[in-house]
Amino acid sequence: MNPTKLAIALATAVALSSPILALSAEEHGSRMEAHFKAADKDNDGSLTREEATTMPRVAKNFDAIDADKNGTVTLDELQATMNKMAKEMHERGAQRFNAADSNGDGTLDKEEAKAMPRVTKNFDAIDADKSSAVTWKEIHDYMMAHRQDRKKS
Repeated sequence: MNPTKLAIALATAVALSSPILALSAEEHGSRMEAHFKAADKDNDGSLTREEATTMPRVAKNFDAIDADKNGTVTLDELQATMNKMAKEMHERGAQRFNAADSNGDGTLDKEEAKAMPRVTKNFDAIDADKSSAVTWKEIHDYMMAHRQDRKKS
């Protein structure tokens, strides 16, 4: 599985494994830890392939998460994989932003934003300071707020 799909799968796994979605990174981590501990039937601090079946996305990506290739997945390995994938996704977004910023001024006007369809679709909402241009920070802030709004509903 390619890294992007793995990152999406892992993020989805954690989101879907919780009936009440976390609103902060800290809450998100504690919920993931609770689900991990519930799956860890023998309480040895790691998941076997069988135990991981209660977390379907983890089970599906078991080999990629099992960093030390010992046949089990620890909470640290799961968190490290998720952190790595989140960082990579953030970096890809920043690269796409920089590629779209054709004049190199650190902002995207509506024309430049066309290279990023989701930004174009939500341009006016993202443009928090109503400057007719969006910064990477505005995009990031909008995405984080939008994610939290979805979690509340």
